[in-house]
Amino acid sequence: MRVGSFAKEYPMSTPSSLPNNNIKGIAFILVGVFLMSSMDAVAKLLVQADYSVIQILAIRGMINTSILLVWMFSHGGFPSVRTKQYKGHGLRIVLGLMAPLLFFMSLKNLPLADATVIFFISPFVMTALSVPLFKEKVGIHRWGAIILGFIGVLIVMQPTSGIVEIEAFMVLGASLSYCGIMLAGRWLGTTESTFTIIFYMTLGITLIMGLLSPFFWQPMPLEDLALVGAMALLSLSGNICLIKAFSTGEVGVITPFEYSGIIWAVVLGFVVFSDFPAQNVWIGVAVIGTSGLYMVYRENKKR
Repeated sequence: MRVGSFAKEYPMSTPSSLPNNNIKGIAFILVGVFLMSSMDAVAKLLVQADYSVIQILAIRGMINTSILLVWMFSHGGFPSVRTKQYKGHGLRIVLGLMAPLLFFMSLKNLPLADATVIFFISPFVMTALSVPLFKEKVGIHRWGAIILGFIGVLIVMQPTSGIVEIEAFMVLGASLSYCGIMLAGRWLGTTESTFTIIFYMTLGITLIMGLLSPFFWQPMPLEDLALVGAMALLSLSGNICLIKAFSTGEVGVITPFEYSGIIWAVVLGFVVFSDFPAQNVWIGVAVIGTSGLYMVYRENKKR
């Protein structure tokens, strides 16, 4: 499940327009997207092995929380994450639970490429919701791109065939939850640091999943525990690369490279699971990619 838009909401420094920095940003985003796509593939392996997503998220959360705690204590301790925005963090925790829970559950039966393509509706939803929530102005060109993006998702889901899989709606739910995470984070970002926002959501998800996991727990051999550990490391390193990408290069230059996630989903789905996208998925990819790239083009032209 990709989080590139997270980096766009919380850049760590002012991006430079120098070509060398843009090249570095592109390199970071390509690596970051690959790592996040690989994490999704590992998650699919685990859920197809009949492990509960709750158990997987609990173990992954324990690993990531441990890493964040070490970082916190080496950078000022608890005062560094002091907050008064409890409602905002609570909302992000709830949404942060729903997004990976629904997405990883969908991977049990839905091909990785299909799930990834449907999930790419999130940039269009966030743009649309920015109007009522943040009073941003969205012109007719971007509204057209948003509508086209929705059409692309419908093509992938094939609602007219009468065989819309429940997993496709799970991905939509995950994508909407992800949009909520990003928008809530944008609001929190006015008073909270990036680390504080990440810390509380990770800690909250870990605690809740940890409390629920005994009801879904299955013994895991060391090789499967290693896969969950790989998920945690892929997630953490992928996030770091994405944040570095958007803090190094210009957003308008590097954003189109997020769509490399679709390529990786197709490649990993074929190599690992022998899944090859149907014709409607390729058409949907073309429609969504075109609309997304057009939005980037309009932003660049506007600037």
